[in-house]
Amino acid sequence: ALGSAHPYGAHASVVSVDTDTGHVRLLRHVAVDDCGTVLEPEIVEGQQHGGSVAGIAQALWEFMSFDDAGNPQTALFTNYGLPSAGDVCEITTATLESSSDRNILGTRGIGENGCNGATAATHNAVIDALVPHGVEHIDMPLTPQRVWRALAATRAP
Repeated sequence: ALGSAHPYGAHASVVSVDTDTGHVRLLRHVAVDDCGTVLEPEIVEGQQHGGSVAGIAQALWEFMSFDDAGNPQTALFTNYGLPSAGDVCEITTATLESSSDRNILGTRGIGENGCNGATAATHNAVIDALVPHGVEHIDMPLTPQRVWRALAATRAP
């Protein structure tokens, strides 16, 4: 049975949130992915790191905004929220290898797996940290301004 072979995984993030400023700091991120038979471990680990950082960035910083005429306002690296190495903690990775029957190598994709798992893990970690303060949802990205506004709304009389 040849065809698509989908990866599986679990990601977990730990964050701290400054409730005075809304700044989120990533403390730990763990990615465990099953991409079937691993042919090149270093490449898989690189894909896990890169995909995880992309997912974390989507949760915390990346967004496009447009003016009233539809012109992009965040089209440059100077105003589009990309993380630097200093914004992201060390990412711990592990792999599982359950061979896929969908191709002769037994492999599954890995490149985008981190984007999916890390986005949800990071978003959920921030909301989990804010639930004791009365915040149960914030749309992504969880910029300091959005986090601060959500916290301020729970403090309003």
